Amino acid sequence: LINGVIEKKQVVMVEGVPADKLYVRALEALSDWAGAQGKSKIGIDVQDKDEGLVVYKGQLEMGFHKVNFMAGWEVYADFTIKIKCKDGRAQVSANVPSLTFDWSAKQYPATETVPISAIYPEYDYKSKLRIKKAAIKFAPLTPSIFDKVIASLAAKLQQQPDDDF
Repeated sequence: LINGVIEKKQVVMVEGVPADKLYVRALEALSDWAGAQGKSKIGIDVQDKDEGLVVYKGQLEMGFHKVNFMAGWEVYADFTIKIKCKDGRAQVSANVPSLTFDWSAKQYPATETVPISAIYPEYDYKSKLRIKKAAIKFAPLTPSIFDKVIASLAAKLQQQPDDDF
């Protein structure tokens, strides 16, 4: 936890690949991933070809915490992912400032966004909603989930592109 935010960084070495090609890979990297996640919401916040920068923002679906036979909490990690491309390498970083809890019973809508620092590593949050069990279940998973996200993006940046058809 750095300044109240979970932060993950990795430099990806991709020898012989120019920054402009890495930039295109960075634009494509999360498009595949976003579709497979179902309820996750991911969008491009910034794309700057001259700077070799792609910034994604969104919510990653972490899972569901059942409260009763009818409903429970859908839990999302709010994130920003930056991919900065230079010739032969890219830096991938992810920041998670908060988790969002969405009540699944649509007739009683409730949503709460909680700073990650208030629920991880220790739960120290006062909520009007009953999110504590869901927070205790999912907040500790956040660092390892974003390690996997970074690793997945790194792998996509390193992949040799398919031949043009």
